[in-house]
Amino acid sequence: MKKLIAIILAAGLLAAPMAASAGGRGGYSGRGGHYGHGGYGVGGFFAGLVGGAILGTVLSHSYEPVYAPAPRVYYAPPPERVWVPGRYETRYDRQWVPGHWEVERHEGHGEDEDDGYSRGRRVWIPGRYEDVRTRVWLPGHWEERG
Repeated sequence: MKKLIAIILAAGLLAAPMAASAGGRGGYSGRGGHYGHGGYGVGGFFAGLVGGAILGTVLSHSYEPVYAPAPRVYYAPPPERVWVPGRYETRYDRQWVPGHWEVERHEGHGEDEDDGYSRGRRVWIPGRYEDVRTRVWLPGHWEERG
């Protein structure tokens, strides 16, 4: 599209002096007669020079598009891999202890014999959760650090 516009512009500049001189008598008429004999004059010369320069530049410099190189990409270094050895870890787990009956014993006053039920009463202990301490083995593994 740019080439077409430049060619039309150059052709117009070249044709303008010819169109101006075609309708007139061919020159400057002064007191002594005719000055110049059908020439274009200095303006036509420069118009042709400029038009030819534009046309020559457009036709001789058909460049391919030039692309800039891609920007450099920064890659972070990979994280460091570290071996973590296996170990035991103490954890507290909640376990349900169901409700049960217990015998609440009372000591007698000076009597040493105990038949198991004579000096006690049965008491219901409701169910509950208790924290139970357990040791768990954690195997060794790789970790990424950094």
